[in-house]
Amino acid sequence: MATVEQFVKEIARGNTRAIARAISYMEEGGEPAQELLSMLNQRAHAGIGPHIMGITGAPGAGKSSLTDQLLTYLRSCGKRIAVIAVDPSSPFTGGAVLGDRVRMNRHALDPLIFIRSMGTRGSGGGLSRSVRHALQVLYHAPFDVILLETVGVGQAELDIVYVADTVTVVLTPSGGDEVQAAKAGLMEIGDVFLVNKADLPGSANVAKDVQEMLHVTEREDGWDPPVLLSSAVKNDGVKQWWDACEEHFAHLLQEHRLVKRRGRARVQAMHELLQQGLWREMEHKLHEDDKYARMQEQVEIGDRSPEAAVSQILMDIFKSTLRV
Repeated sequence: MATVEQFVKEIARGNTRAIARAISYMEEGGEPAQELLSMLNQRAHAGIGPHIMGITGAPGAGKSSLTDQLLTYLRSCGKRIAVIAVDPSSPFTGGAVLGDRVRMNRHALDPLIFIRSMGTRGSGGGLSRSVRHALQVLYHAPFDVILLETVGVGQAELDIVYVADTVTVVLTPSGGDEVQAAKAGLMEIGDVFLVNKADLPGSANVAKDVQEMLHVTEREDGWDPPVLLSSAVKNDGVKQWWDACEEHFAHLLQEHRLVKRRGRARVQAMHELLQQGLWREMEHKLHEDDKYARMQEQVEIGDRSPEAAVSQILMDIFKSTLRV
């Protein structure tokens, strides 16, 4: 345990190698990851911790280019930053999404910037458990800001609201992004809306349409999401974007909103762990126990209803010890 304690201390000091190794543990899972998580959970973080900022939007919206420009701006402000870039397939190989992130490599030698690409790892397009655990590692490191850039597809776009303090939704003037945002439910999760590629025709119209849709969307937190224009290519609007994010973070610090938001994230993590544990237990029973194999065959030929089968499986599962 002393080794784990020393490891956590190195993370708290900002040791880049320790942070990278810890995230690798989270990706691999197993006992080392569990021991580390247990130790991190025991250590209370002084103060409010880093500002966790999520960046989401459709592929091709320019999220990586904007993140790159934001890194430059935040470093000019003296901030220490960590970036988690979520890739839909392999964390380190191939694909246009990861290829776009090569642009951030110019920051790789900066000792005050930590960049890591991670995969969704079969989590249905959402944020995997390893991504959530990696954020927990970074939360205990001495970063001022943590940037989480999603793949921009599937459930990850919506899941980001459960881990980020401030969510930026990136839109573009082309492709009917304002309509897609409304369909995907992004209007409800966005704290800041950024219309990128503002040098293209139609940018002002998209911003106007999004603003009008926001006026009919009720929010319980009392925040009025701003709609801003930006151009990652021309490095326009980055400061205004960050100012809006800081204003939202200040809003969260009032009336315990930040505490409630992060508490909701922990409850959501508990729900997801429970679902994953139930699914693993069910798979184990279906593959290892002839009783459940026969039950599956009965459902397939129509001798047993799916509802009756699930009811029986759940009754049996809750009599056993689940592996989380």
